[in-house]
Amino acid sequence: MNKIIGAGAVLVVAAATFFVFFNHYQQNDTNPTVEPTATAVSTKEETTTSSVTRPKELPEIKSDDWKLVLVSPDHKIATEVSENQLTTLPDGHIVDKRIVKSYEELTAAAKAAKINLHLVSAFRSVSYQEQVFNERVSLLESQDQLTKEAATEKAKLTMTEPGYSEHHTGLAVDVVDENWLASNPNMVLDESYSKQPGAQWLQKNARRFGFIVRYPEGKEAITKITYEPWHLRYVGVESAEYISKHNLTLEEYLDQLEKWEGYEH
Repeated sequence: MNKIIGAGAVLVVAAATFFVFFNHYQQNDTNPTVEPTATAVSTKEETTTSSVTRPKELPEIKSDDWKLVLVSPDHKIATEVSENQLTTLPDGHIVDKRIVKSYEELTAAAKAAKINLHLVSAFRSVSYQEQVFNERVSLLESQDQLTKEAATEKAKLTMTEPGYSEHHTGLAVDVVDENWLASNPNMVLDESYSKQPGAQWLQKNARRFGFIVRYPEGKEAITKITYEPWHLRYVGVESAEYISKHNLTLEEYLDQLEKWEGYEH
């Protein structure tokens, strides 16, 4: 009897051992891909991150290039242009000497299209802008019976404060055509100029010579300047073509350059 009980005990122990071993084997066998799956996910994430590349069309140019200096109502000019960097055009206007050839090519192309361009304004020093701005404020004070603070705010609606005008860079020009100038001598720089052949030619062709319409229609929230079809800004041909093609402002273009700086095509 004891032998029978002993044999039974042995069988029970053996069965329990087999059950534990078999259960352990099943667990390992049903989860063979847990670690490889984690590795696969990690590898996929690394591949995705490393595959991010700079847009092919985006020019290889630094956002701090001299042609792209940003001066606007939100960005005061950091350093005024040196007098040695400026030159006087035959009509007496002053510009950065590095854009003279491009501007001359622009006017020549316009003339070939039977559009005679007329330069209204170019470089203005901060001190000159201050003089003009203060005169405007004084006029509004006396003419509209405004306080100095109210006159200043009203002046800012149509003029840029000293230090914040793109004309300080020597890279901006206000341009219309002579037909428009002759027919509208009292409202030369007016948004309605956009409907004229001269303005439409500039909108389409200025980019070929490195210029953009700096304050485009519908982008006022970004530029903080109302639509000015006459205001051209030199940024270089490659940048001008990209900006115009993608309907960007200079601000938006600079954001893209900064975002992708360091990435390769």
